[in-house]
Amino acid sequence: MRVVDYSDKIQGLSVIEEFVTEQEETSLIDAVDKETWCGLGISPNPELKRRTQQYGHLFSYRYRKVLQEYGPLPAFVESTVARIMEHKLMPQPPNHLLINEYNAGQGIMPHVGSYLSLSLSMLSVSAVPNSFIFMAIADAPTLFGPAILSLSLLSACIMRFSSIDGDHTVDVLLPRRSIVVLSGAARYQYKHSISKDLIETSSDGVTVQRDRRVSYTFRTIIAWEASDDCGCDAKARSKADPTAPRAAACSSQMT
Repeated sequence: MRVVDYSDKIQGLSVIEEFVTEQEETSLIDAVDKETWCGLGISPNPELKRRTQQYGHLFSYRYRKVLQEYGPLPAFVESTVARIMEHKLMPQPPNHLLINEYNAGQGIMPHVGSYLSLSLSMLSVSAVPNSFIFMAIADAPTLFGPAILSLSLLSACIMRFSSIDGDHTVDVLLPRRSIVVLSGAARYQYKHSISKDLIETSSDGVTVQRDRRVSYTFRTIIAWEASDDCGCDAKARSKADPTAPRAAACSSQMT
């Protein structure tokens, strides 16, 4: 493993390369591909436009709250979680695992890494009749703990971090089998995004050919529902249907 510390550019941001081995990567992919994916019309969260899996807890993207506790994280991530805790990357063991699949040409829109959210890239508008869902960039620290980690499998990508005030932007290479750690300013004061480009070039000249990418995102849930006073300045309600459920207006869909 090799730690790339970006704290000189963004406090709380680091990338640990080779966090899992090639054999471990294969095992993690084989394990998740044997399980049931949701999204793309399949419950739970059928409104999502890419395939996902959740473990530990079931989070509703539409209602921005936890609906159910599943129990412990699956056995196939026990060694990964043990490594996370061994290196003290999280203050408490994660109790929520979100697995996202990104096919070539799929990215994520800018969002703040403190809350699972809906965005135009994730949500099927038809899932909420007569309504249009807007993505909000806001913060809900009441829902998840202070550290968010995301493991990149099968394909590298470049993640762009942009300060909320728009004054500072940093492009960070997330190599295959690396884990990115977001805490402090990286989590609360910066939006992050991934482009849809099939070929990307990092700031130091590394070319990335995008392919299927699977991310394992680890969080600690500290509350089942975000408080209404979380500071959101945009709500997912349409003029056509003001009674439509609020989207997860406080952000993070995470890698």
